[in-house]
Amino acid sequence: MKMALRLGAGTSHAARRPAFRATARGFAVARAQQKGGAPGLLAPAGVGLGVALFILSRTAGGGLATLSDLAASSVPLDVALSNDRPSVVEFYADWCEVCKSSAKDSAQIKERYGERVNFVMLNVDNPKWAEEVSEYRVDGIPHWEYLSSRGQAKGFVVGNLPREILDANASALAEDLDLPYAREMRSASSVSERAEATQDQGAQRQAAGGTMPRDHG
Repeated sequence: MKMALRLGAGTSHAARRPAFRATARGFAVARAQQKGGAPGLLAPAGVGLGVALFILSRTAGGGLATLSDLAASSVPLDVALSNDRPSVVEFYADWCEVCKSSAKDSAQIKERYGERVNFVMLNVDNPKWAEEVSEYRVDGIPHWEYLSSRGQAKGFVVGNLPREILDANASALAEDLDLPYAREMRSASSVSERAEATQDQGAQRQAAGGTMPRDHG
């Protein structure tokens, strides 16, 4: 049975304004340096400052952290299992709306506990992680698996969960305490939805003579 999904709220125009002001200040610095005869290398520095402020403002004010951002900064699984730190392993998929809406909370929790806890992202669509998906019995996403510093499973939570639950578990993991929420499950995306969608598209393609106007990734 497919479970209900909740789409994440979009970023408001008010949240975006500080980001654009920050960018404008950075470019203004660069322009002033060029007009004032400062060395040419200072102009890119001003632009870089503006870009950095823009990204910081978007993350802090708009909460625009994405799954791609989290995956790019993820600790590799083999490193996480060998560096004597506990780990939060998140199973996700790019098409999972619940995963997307949880990205902001995941980013904030990672920022808070990242120096003491490994944060690992594993895409269930990557066959490389098929063994882990089977080992941890991942049938709904997002699925957070909590591992001790010795790599032993301490519990898991699944689905559309409030940040308080994710934060409480990360805090307990960092302190080597029992998880307050060890088997919490809420509405989630089924990992079989992708396969079902692919099969449906195949049937529609055959009915349309082998062509489809647009495949949904």
